[in-house]
Amino acid sequence: MKKRERILIITDSVSMPRMEVKYEETWIYLLKKKFSHFDIIDRPARGATSMRLIYEGGGGIDLLELYLPDKIILQLGLAECAPRLFKKNGFEKRFIDKFLPEKLRRYYINRVKKKRGRNPQFTDVSPEQFKYNIYNFAERCKIHNIKLAIIKILRPTDLFLKKSPFIKQNIDIYNSIYEKASLDFDNITIIDPIEIELDVNSLCLDELHINSKGHKLYFMELERYLKAQK
Repeated sequence: MKKRERILIITDSVSMPRMEVKYEETWIYLLKKKFSHFDIIDRPARGATSMRLIYEGGGGIDLLELYLPDKIILQLGLAECAPRLFKKNGFEKRFIDKFLPEKLRRYYINRVKKKRGRNPQFTDVSPEQFKYNIYNFAERCKIHNIKLAIIKILRPTDLFLKKSPFIKQNIDIYNSIYEKASLDFDNITIIDPIEIELDVNSLCLDELHINSKGHKLYFMELERYLKAQK
């Protein structure tokens, strides 16, 4: 019996169902329905970052070596590149988390939001660490002859830009790392479902999660990719 082609999907909350988007409307479900002859395994996680790729299961084996798929579809990056109010594991964050009572803590955070806002240098995963994670993962994929399709980080909505003015520059930095990786590894394909001429605001539920129309666009682009791979 011919082995079914195996596709592993690694995503964050952008691709997951929400109250406003049923699972049956997600691009993951649509892909499974369209390509039912494939063995499609999805491994989503809300708030996920590329750290999953090198740590999950011990060295990242839960997202590659234990499955050894033919192809991987990767959609990560927004959670880690978003500017934060405080430096992760920095003194200020540790202090307010440990020593300030809840009421005072909320007051302090609101003051920081108004006074200085989100700092583009304060991210959950630095660009340097992000590059290491992606290159490490791409190299492991190459060793096992696995094709890696990377979905670019979604362009920011107007609402996101209002809340976090530096988000676009950070998204551009992290997407450029994806683009550079695609030049350095011949097993990587970059996928950009939301083309520049499309209004990203009309395709999102909030500042960062796509609606059913957005999911449809993701599905259509991935459908083209998979059909072209035959």
